[in-house]
Amino acid sequence: MQTRISNSLLIGAILGVVVLGYVSDMASRRAGLLFTSGLVTISTLMATLALQVHPSHNMLWYFVIVRGICGFGVGGEYPPSAAAGLEESDDFKRRYRGPVFVSFTTLMATTASPILMIIYLICLKATDNNLPVTFHAIYSIATILPAIIMVLRFFMTDSTLYHHSNFKRQRKPARFYWVLVRRYWKRLFTTSLAFFLYDFINFPNSIMSSTIISSLVKDGNIQTTAIWQVILAALPIPGVIVGAWLTNSIGRRYTGMAGFAGYVVLGFIIGGTYAKLSQHIAAFVVLYGLLQAFGHMGPGATIGLISTESFPTAMRGMGYSVATAFGRTGAAVGTQCFTPLQDAAGDSATFYLLGGVAILGMIVYWFLPESGKLDLEKEDRELEEYLAGHGFVMEKKY
Repeated sequence: MQTRISNSLLIGAILGVVVLGYVSDMASRRAGLLFTSGLVTISTLMATLALQVHPSHNMLWYFVIVRGICGFGVGGEYPPSAAAGLEESDDFKRRYRGPVFVSFTTLMATTASPILMIIYLICLKATDNNLPVTFHAIYSIATILPAIIMVLRFFMTDSTLYHHSNFKRQRKPARFYWVLVRRYWKRLFTTSLAFFLYDFINFPNSIMSSTIISSLVKDGNIQTTAIWQVILAALPIPGVIVGAWLTNSIGRRYTGMAGFAGYVVLGFIIGGTYAKLSQHIAAFVVLYGLLQAFGHMGPGATIGLISTESFPTAMRGMGYSVATAFGRTGAAVGTQCFTPLQDAAGDSATFYLLGGVAILGMIVYWFLPESGKLDLEKEDRELEEYLAGHGFVMEKKY
């Protein structure tokens, strides 16, 4: 049942990414974002009531369903928000498109992690470790936040780029999609593979970090464990800031490769010294946090950016959604690989696997497009000319 609860969020996220990627291109970014924030609000409210469902077996199945719905909403957030974020960044200051995009996407998500852990710690402390009350408090807060965001999104508008280039009125037979795939298959393949490898490493390691820290806390105190988790969650933030700066300084590809290189070096170091590190939780948290910082600096900061910049405006949501769906699939596969490996060979073996996969990540990144050099408006014009050459005239009217 624990596996079902974990996988329901992932499966929902994969479906949400694919569906909303299409919706955000064919309807509008705003419509997609309103729908997903509404869905997250409703599903989180439903999750708040999970403890009222009896018997416990029914409660767990209820939670599986609710997490699947929430996962659909959370996954669906990615394509319209990434597409809208990039287009607004380009309108704001084209030269700083990359750093602005990373600052308002990856940096915000990474900063939210320790804030959420602090809220969790405060709730634990305030309730004197009363877990049912803490559960209700956390999910109540989690219901309010997306509701506020949904209200704010009523006042947003789609970007200028999307107004000038979209498929809303385009006739779309099956051959139309084949024409798009034939032109952009290389970008789809490389970005999807890079996303798969990054999430294969990042997602299971984020899950395992809490389990490992819990095992290292001698007295098993839940508040002490939470404090170490807050520290660990905060350490990747400087990595994202450095990554945002490097996207312009050395380029998207080299920034991602540098991050994967950090994974390789620190993964093998932690794996080789795990027996000693496990006796000193502070040293382990610092090294593990540094490893996560490299990940967030490299592929964490750049893979979403490259996946959105690599596709023209009219199909940006769909292109990004395919890459992200492969990423979420990598997260599911990684979880199924890392957990049995951890059980069979110990925690140290997972870090060796991490380092090995990161080497593949560096190789894949070498073949990614240097998307920072792309002119988004030029890409849109070239798509229009390409489609016209294949019998599909884009309708200009929004």
